[in-house]
Order: sequence, then structure tokens, then C-alpha cells
Amino acid sequence: MKSPVLISIAFIVGLGVGWFGKTWFGSYLYNIDAVIATVTGGNTRTVTNVDGITMQLDPNQSSNKNTTVQSTSLDNTNPKSIALAQEDASESVVDTFKFLLEQRQYFNAMVLYQEQKQSRESIAAKLKVVLLKELEFLIESRNNSDFSTLVENYLSIYYDDIDVLLLLAHFNQVNSSYLEVVNVFLLAKTYAYSDYDRERVESRLNGFVLDVDSSYTGQEDWISLINFYAHIDTSGLMTSSYQYRQAIAHLRSGDEAFAIEQFRALLNDSLVGESANKALDSLLNDSQTPTIVYDSLFAGADKIELQKVGNQYAVNLSNARQDSVTLLIDTGASMTAMSLDAFNKLNYSGEAVEQDRRVFRTASGVVQGTVFSVPELILGKHRLENTQIAVIDFGREQGIEGLLGMNILGQFRFQIDQERSQLLLSDK
Repeated sequence: MKSPVLISIAFIVGLGVGWFGKTWFGSYLYNIDAVIATVTGGNTRTVTNVDGITMQLDPNQSSNKNTTVQSTSLDNTNPKSIALAQEDASESVVDTFKFLLEQRQYFNAMVLYQEQKQSRESIAAKLKVVLLKELEFLIESRNNSDFSTLVENYLSIYYDDIDVLLLLAHFNQVNSSYLEVVNVFLLAKTYAYSDYDRERVESRLNGFVLDVDSSYTGQEDWISLINFYAHIDTSGLMTSSYQYRQAIAHLRSGDEAFAIEQFRALLNDSLVGESANKALDSLLNDSQTPTIVYDSLFAGADKIELQKVGNQYAVNLSNARQDSVTLLIDTGASMTAMSLDAFNKLNYSGEAVEQDRRVFRTASGVVQGTVFSVPELILGKHRLENTQIAVIDFGREQGIEGLLGMNILGQFRFQIDQERSQLLLSDK
């Protein structure tokens, strides 16, 4: 979103959700045998626990109290015997964790992980390696639903884990949800407490920005690139290098006045000052009077009435029979999202097709939503075909039923006329 206040609120609420998740999950901790017994699907399973006790588990038994436990002889005075038992126990826990992930029992896997995290950090470190490999596999296989479910379960407890946040950023980039990537990097930067983590986040962010800039530049899609850098600026992640590239994007869109002002502001910068000086000299030598053609792109544009909500604006999105929902314009949202009630109103014919499940960052923290493809929607006089809509648990405030994101707005050149409370749309 463009509002720094809303972003701050999202962080504060996110911290609260993370703390609540840790406390809530703690009430569900139980021993390893109970975890396995609930998910083995009828197959008796033998594990060795961390105290050297071999347990024969029968998931068909009604409760953990009836679990058959067979003790093996363990010489508690022999260090070698103890070490071997602990090694066996470690392998057993890792195998159990892998089994839970394979069976998509993500909640139980997180219970087991948290139990080890609180008692045996060395085993938890091994589980973390398994977890990261599983997330990488789910990204590579484009299994968006399972990735989203697993990440949501994990981040509800360990919301500040840089490794997982960086994988979530990569996941969103693979799915071309560029603005969501920026949001995740903002979270990662907030939680990067060490120099090592800060360098990792900065390096990955720089690589991502260069990739997006290159992609939009190759398409000569200057409007999308300008909006991308505007969101980076609003998020507080802007650097002088990004400002220079932002100026280039404005220049190529025809807005020389913005580019000249930006280049002048960068003249004394140690990184891009020399490049800004050369660009400025070239511009001023070609023409002393900068031209602005950006606004002229909206001559004859479709003018859609907006509703003012605080310092933001809302617009109606409708279907073919004119059923409409009210969505807040959010240039920081990669995908349009709405509540289930709002979605059902637009999808009266039931023709929407479920695509997958993904993770979204909201004011309530990281949540999972179901993505549908809707055959036909209408915005102003424009007919939208096969539009992706994310259905999430969206809190209704002041009649707002969701967010209008860049997957719709990005199809047009758009501008908000604040004086007239109108959304201007023209074809790219």
C-alpha cells in the first residue's frame, strides 16, 4: 500500500501474530510418538526416542496411553552407549520429520520442529535443513498450494526467519508477484538483526530489482517499471541506485522533467553521481526545456468515479450483470484480493476456476489465500478476461470488500485524479 501508516500497522500486528503463534503452538506440544501415531495411516512404526527408548507405535490405538513401549537395554554409565543412542534418536526424529512433510502433515511437522527447537537445538538444526530443501523442491515443482501451506504454518511461529522469508520472496518472484516480493524483502530487512543477514537480504534484493528492471525494460513497459520503483520508494527500500534507474524509466516514458529533477538530486552521490551528471548534461544540451508527455497519455482516458477512504481511494469492480464489489486501490498488491462473500457475488455463474493457493502478507500477518481465474470482469468500460483473484479472509471496514491490485491496474496506463476523485485508465 502507499500509506506508510498502514505498513507500520502491518508490522506491529505481524509481531503480535507471531508471538501469539508461538504461545498457541506451545499448548499443542506433545511427545514424538504421539505425533507419529496420528499420521502413519495404520502402519505400525518403530522409533527410538531421545532417551534411548525404542517405541513400537500403533496408530490404530485410540490414544497415546495405549502405545506399546518396548525398552531396550541402555548402559547409562557408558558414554559410547549414550552417544550411539542419541545418534539413533536424532536420525529417528529426522526420519519422522521427513515422513510428516511427505504426508503433508505440516501442522504436526511444526509441532515436532518446535519441540526439538526448545529442547535439542542440534536436532532442530537438522530439521531446518530438511525444511529448506522441501520448500526449495516445492518452488521448483511449482507446487504453490503445498508451499503456501507449509510456509504459513512455519511463519506463524518463526515469523522472523530470514532463510524462509528469502525463499518466500523467491517464490513470489517465480510467480511474477513482484510487489509482493518487495513486501517480503521489507519484512526480511526488518528482521535482519545480524550483519550477515543484512548483507544477504540486501544482495538478494539488489538482484531481484535488477531482474525486474531488465524484464520491464525489455518489454518497454515503462509504466509498470515506474509503478514498481514507486512501490519500492513507498516501502522505504529506495537507494540511490534505484533512484537513478527510476529516473531512466521516467525519461523513457517521456517525463523528462521528473528525470532532470532526479538526476540533479543525485549529482553528489558517491555511487551514481557521475552517471547522473552525464545523463543530466546530455538532457540539457539536447533541450533546455524539458518535455512532459506523461499526462498527455491520458487524453481521452476512461474516467471512473472513486470513493475516498481516508487518504486512499476505492473503486467498483463488477461482472456482466452489474453485480459490483468495492475494492480499495492498492498499487502495492500484486494481485487483486477480496473476501469470500465478495467473490461469490461476482462469481454468480460459478464459472471461476480454482488455480492454486498462495501466501499473502496482510495487516493480520502472513495468510494463505485461494487463487481463482474469473472469465469476465468489468472495470469502468473495460472488459477483463481470465483475471486472477485471490480469496482471503479480508476484514471488512467501511464497506471495503477487498483490494484492487496491479494484476488489473497494470494492464493499463492509470492515474488517480485526486481533485476530481477519478481513476484515469487508458490503453498501454
